[in-house]
Amino acid sequence: MIYRALGVLFSNSGYSLAFSEFHENAGVWTFTLKENNSYPTGNSVSLIEKFIEENNLQYQVAMITLHADSSDVLFSGAAVAAATGLPVITDLIALDVALAGNGEFYNSALKKLNITNESLNELNKAICVSFMGVLRWREEYNFLSSVTGAKRSSIGGAVWLGQEG
Repeated sequence: MIYRALGVLFSNSGYSLAFSEFHENAGVWTFTLKENNSYPTGNSVSLIEKFIEENNLQYQVAMITLHADSSDVLFSGAAVAAATGLPVITDLIALDVALAGNGEFYNSALKKLNITNESLNELNKAICVSFMGVLRWREEYNFLSSVTGAKRSSIGGAVWLGQEG
């Protein structure tokens, strides 16, 4: 199965966006980075719409996952879903943290995607964010208690559906 997903990482250095195709075959994941960009500042909804338009990704992006590495960054998954008409996944770490976990997911995502930890930069973090959204969409455990220290493994992320009926 192929999943086309946009990962948006909000950090102190700005916004990093990565559009990737993920392919799962017999439990083995591969991915292809299709487009990426970073923006130092801006409105999250406007930046996402701009990124999709600039890269001609209309009708290619199947879902968007948003994650903030910084607690002072505010964004609205509902606003992004309303503006784009796409499913949006937010609050990735909230359930793991509520289960007394540390919310760490980069290392496990890097491992599943065969990206080395030494390559953990803003772009690869955005790819990991996107991948975590794919796992959430598939309703697979994306937070393992053996990694995060939580009381149990969980499927983290809130889903905002932007489609019209």
